[in-house]
Amino acid sequence: LIPLAFLLISASLIDSSLDESRIRQLCPAEKKLCGKKAAKGDCFGNSLKATVLQKQCACSCDAVHHERIQTCCKTVGEEEMNFCMPLCAYNTTVEALGSTTGIKCVSQLTTWAYCASDNYDATGCCAARGRKGSYKYVFFLKSCVPPECQSFCKGSVPTCDMQSIFQYQGCLTHMKAIMGCQKESLGQKPRYDPDWTSSCEWEGK
Repeated sequence: LIPLAFLLISASLIDSSLDESRIRQLCPAEKKLCGKKAAKGDCFGNSLKATVLQKQCACSCDAVHHERIQTCCKTVGEEEMNFCMPLCAYNTTVEALGSTTGIKCVSQLTTWAYCASDNYDATGCCAARGRKGSYKYVFFLKSCVPPECQSFCKGSVPTCDMQSIFQYQGCLTHMKAIMGCQKESLGQKPRYDPDWTSSCEWEGK
């Protein structure tokens, strides 16, 4: 399920970014400092400062992360597919993607992938995620993103064929790792191109 705060963000961020006051309204249980730092952009990236803030001000940081991907999807997505917007999120579950709405919105996969990446190639992070060991020995954990799924890490899809895309359902089990890398790579300023359009022509839309 998508938290109520995120649904409120989705409905209100069309024309403007989240400011400190709005973040505080969405996250009343957090310290005022959280809203201030989140509004400044301190939640973005994987620096020690950002990582600590993401833990201490989870709601505020999640709010600005969600705003980033939602604004991108709203900007570059197809207007007639706006009913798919709730699925454009960093916390979308495997169950939601496999739901009736998720299946109806599969043509928006290219938009979601592009916006989640914020036009940045996080393949290196995805390839390294799940590795553990010393300088001599490296072994892989289940969370490692396999090569066949790493195209999602750079904001693209492995195929534009509606039937073939379902062959990549196994990648859904790696979405948490993929999304984690993409969130870590977000900069304080958006990198996505507002004039971007999908190269895929999906059948049966």
